[in-house]
Amino acid sequence: MMASPASAADKKLSLGAAGYMKFIDKGDIFQVCDTRAEGSGVYGTLWYDSFVTTGGYKRVFNLSDGGDKGCGKKVHDIGNGGHYVMTVCPGRYPTNPWDLEGSCTHSGGFNE
Repeated sequence: MMASPASAADKKLSLGAAGYMKFIDKGDIFQVCDTRAEGSGVYGTLWYDSFVTTGGYKRVFNLSDGGDKGCGKKVHDIGNGGHYVMTVCPGRYPTNPWDLEGSCTHSGGFNE
């Protein structure tokens, strides 16, 4: 029996004082927020693997915030199939779902 990924619920990945990436389950809203106005910005990516057709994780979208008022936001309907992973980095976009170079961090896998 194959283990299934965790169900979606609100998720937040923190970069400490630099900012965060957040998923809000109600409305399928993704946010990236830069909470420190030092110029490097915060960059997040949503990845998806269908386990059938994608041949591994593929980038769904990039989202960034450079310290302006508010956060970068995007709505993306996540489904029940496959596996989603959020990755967030200070100063640059992540290069893969498990990017841990610098201060990057990633979520565990999730879906609806």
